[in-house]
Amino acid sequence: MNDFMKDRYGVDELTTIMGIAGMVLVLIGTIAQWQWLTYVGLILVVLALVRALSKNLDARKRENERWLELAASIPGAGSLLSGKGAGSAGAAGSRPTADDLKRQVRTTKKMWKDRKTKSFLKCPTCGTMLAVPKGKGKLIVTCPKCRTRMETRS
Repeated sequence: MNDFMKDRYGVDELTTIMGIAGMVLVLIGTIAQWQWLTYVGLILVVLALVRALSKNLDARKRENERWLELAASIPGAGSLLSGKGAGSAGAAGSRPTADDLKRQVRTTKKMWKDRKTKSFLKCPTCGTMLAVPKGKGKLIVTCPKCRTRMETRS
């Protein structure tokens, strides 16, 4: 049982979008009592599962790359749909490593702990999370990583 996912493709951006879209369609179809929409949603969920369990790695990778190119060309929502938005690690199509996830958990815990005394913002250049004291008015903040200067209200 431990080797079940060995040599299988797993979950990528396209699989995630298909699964979420399928579940939303199933929910809407069920609430609105449109049986055909529920079936379409179920088909999308099943296709997402088939993609995740596929052993044809090259074909799934090509499909995902085409999805990323298509999603990136959509104005406005392209960066969110393609997985290239804020918080994504590395190049397009790469998955976050265990270190990335641990760093994200540490950052989230620290933000939660300091939520009453500090405001948090993300550097527009490098994406580093910056903490500034609350209630100080307008501040000019310099990112310690890339030295970008920005003005913000705390």
